[in-house]
Amino acid sequence: MTATTSSRRLAAAGESRRQRIADAFSRAAPGYDGAAQLQQAVADDLLARLPQPDSCRALVDIGCGTGYLVSRLAERQGGLAIGLDIAPGMLDQARRRHAGRSIHWVTGCAESMPLADGSADLMVSSLAVQWCDSLEAFLGEAARVVAPGGWLGFTTLCEGTLEELQWAWQQVDGETHVNEFLAEARLVETLRAPGWQAAEVTMTTRRTHHATPAETMRALKRIGANTMTASAGASGGLFGRRRFDRLAQALERWREPAGIPTRYRVATVLMQRR
Repeated sequence: MTATTSSRRLAAAGESRRQRIADAFSRAAPGYDGAAQLQQAVADDLLARLPQPDSCRALVDIGCGTGYLVSRLAERQGGLAIGLDIAPGMLDQARRRHAGRSIHWVTGCAESMPLADGSADLMVSSLAVQWCDSLEAFLGEAARVVAPGGWLGFTTLCEGTLEELQWAWQQVDGETHVNEFLAEARLVETLRAPGWQAAEVTMTTRRTHHATPAETMRALKRIGANTMTASAGASGGLFGRRRFDRLAQALERWREPAGIPTRYRVATVLMQRR
């Protein structure tokens, strides 16, 4: 296999993965806001930490979803507001929910933004960049789009996220059915990217609780976070039911008074463009 052929296959695989992610979030879009309380809380925390530039020609929210964060920023900052997302279904919901606001909705990828060089003074992204193929590629694109002196604020998920589910799957078949998340040390190392001043990183652990294992799995699906590479019942029939029963038994070992926990290890990052 030639290097060119290998590169083409990798590019095709990346495009296929991005399409699956876009499709999953588009399907989840109609009921997303009602199920995304944790995502909204993380976005609120990011909003509270963001600097407020004296002037802001343009702000952009990468992975804007239904527009929760960018709509709040548009209230606070002047200038052009742009919400960019890979999932057309999310943008359809955003247009409906914020029809009265002057926000531009753009379909695009965080690693290849359809935005001009130096066109934004503030870029944000909340719980989206963990879906990127490469955090380095996102930071490179952000450095291209954010003007010198401008700010990037984002949240992402790190190692320890979905720990309970990952452990439970190990008990079922010894395989990994959960996305890998960056270790904190690897995140900090990656943030030493060209074009950016030293990053400010804050780590927090958040949890949601659900009454049953089935509700735990449904909750992930409702927010589009189908992080499993294979579902418990993918094979269907009795075998699929047995696998889910084993998964449920393993998840029950984590039960707390509030229910079965799902852990999210959240990094909040602030960076300024050199």
